[in-house]
Amino acid sequence: MELGILSLLPIAVLFTLIFTTKRMLLSLTVASLTGALLLGGANFAGVWLEKVQAAFMAGTVGYLLLLLALFGILIAFLDTTGAVTEFATWLSKYANTRKKALLITYLLGWLIFVDDYLNNLAIATAMKRVCDSHKIPRTFLGYVINSTAAPVCILIPVSTWAVFYGGLFEEFGVTVNGSGTEAYLAAIPYLFFAWVTLIIMILVILGVIPMIGITKKHNQQALETGIVCTAEVNLDGVEVTAPDFASLIAEDKGAKPWNFLVPLVVLVAVTVLAGINVMIGCMAGIATTAILMLAQKKTKLTQLFDSAYQGVLSMVMICAIIVVALTLVEINTSTGLSNFVVSTLSPYLHGALLPAIVFGFCAVYSYFGGGFWDMSMVFMPIVVPLALALDVNPLLPCAALVCAAAAGSTTYVCGDAIMITSRAIDIKPYYQMLGTLPYAIISYVLTVICFVVAGFAL
Repeated sequence: MELGILSLLPIAVLFTLIFTTKRMLLSLTVASLTGALLLGGANFAGVWLEKVQAAFMAGTVGYLLLLLALFGILIAFLDTTGAVTEFATWLSKYANTRKKALLITYLLGWLIFVDDYLNNLAIATAMKRVCDSHKIPRTFLGYVINSTAAPVCILIPVSTWAVFYGGLFEEFGVTVNGSGTEAYLAAIPYLFFAWVTLIIMILVILGVIPMIGITKKHNQQALETGIVCTAEVNLDGVEVTAPDFASLIAEDKGAKPWNFLVPLVVLVAVTVLAGINVMIGCMAGIATTAILMLAQKKTKLTQLFDSAYQGVLSMVMICAIIVVALTLVEINTSTGLSNFVVSTLSPYLHGALLPAIVFGFCAVYSYFGGGFWDMSMVFMPIVVPLALALDVNPLLPCAALVCAAAAGSTTYVCGDAIMITSRAIDIKPYYQMLGTLPYAIISYVLTVICFVVAGFAL
C-alpha cells in the first residue's frame, strides 16, 4: 500500500512524542500503532501484531536479541567478578587527567574496530568509571563512544560494516578488478563523514573546538557539583556523582588489567578469525572470562550462572525498544515511505552534485527512517544506474551512501547504536542523541561540502 505523503505521519508522531515525553518505548509504540492504523483502519491491532511478527521473521531482531544477551552476559561477568574495577583502577594511573581519559577513550574506539555494537559496549564498560572520576558528563562520554563506533568501522576494511558494503558494492556492479571489496577499499578516502567526525572529536577533546549544546551544560554542572549524570538523564532514574580520583588511585594494589583485556583481545581475535562473526567472538570472550575467574577463584560456577541471568535481564528494556523500533521500520516499508522519498528525491539526483545530494538526503532519511543498511539497499539500485548514466564515478555516490548510514547510526534516537550506547553508560537514549547531534550536524555540513568539491573534482 502506497500512502504518499501520509507515510511520513508515523515518523512525525515519533519525533513529536520523543521531544515532548522523552520516553522511547511509548513514542515508538504510538508511532507504530499510528502506522498500523493507516494501513489497517479498524483492524490496526491485527496489522500491528503482523508487523511485529514480520520484524522477527526478517532475522534482524533475533540476531540483535541474541547478540545483546551475549553482550549482557559478558559485561555481567566482567563487572561482578571485579575485572572492570581492576581495569579502571589500573588505567587511572595513565588516564590521570580529563584530556588523557578522553583521548584513551578515543584511541580504544580505533582499536575495537570489528563491530560498532562491540565498540560501544566494550569501551563504555572500560571507561565509564575512569571518566566519571574526572567529572566528564555521561552525555559527552556517550558522544565520544558512539561517534567513534560506526565511523571507525567504515574506515577499517576488517569490520562488519566493511564486509556488508563490500558485498553490496559487488552485488550492484561497483567493483575494482572484479571485486566489491577492492572497490570498498578504493572508496575509503571518500568516506568524508567518518574522517570529519573523528577529526572534529579530537579537536573538541583537545579544547580547540568548545563543547556545545547539552554537553556544555552538563560539563559545567559536573565541574561545579560533581554530578556526571542527573536522575532525569539517568536510564534508571538514579543520580550519578563522580568518585574521588585519589581514592581510585589508592585502590591500585595489584590490580590485574589482564582479567579485562585478555577476554577482550580473545573476543576481537576470534571475531576476525571466524569471518567477522561477532557472536562467535562474544561466546569466546565469555568462555575466557569464566575460565580466568574460576581459575583465580574470584567466583563460583553457580555465581557465574546467576550473573549470566542478570546480564540478560539488564538488556530486556533495550531489546523491547529495538523490537518496536524494527516493527516501525516494517510499517514504514508497508506504507511506502522509502518509495515516496525515492520518487521525491530522484529528480534532484544528477550531475556533479549527485554524491552530495545522495549523502544529504540519505543521511536525513536514515535519521528519520531508522534504516541504515536497509537504506543503502533501497537507494543503491537507484544511485548506481544514475551515476553511470550521468558519467559520475560510482564510487563517490556509493561512498556517500555508506557515510549516510554512519551518520544515521550515530544520531537516530531509536537506532540500535544509540540504544546500546545509552544502555552501556546508563543514560536515556533521548539525551544520548542530544549529546551527539550538535557535533554530528557540523560533520554533516562539512561532509556535504566535501562531496560537492569531490563531485566537481573527479
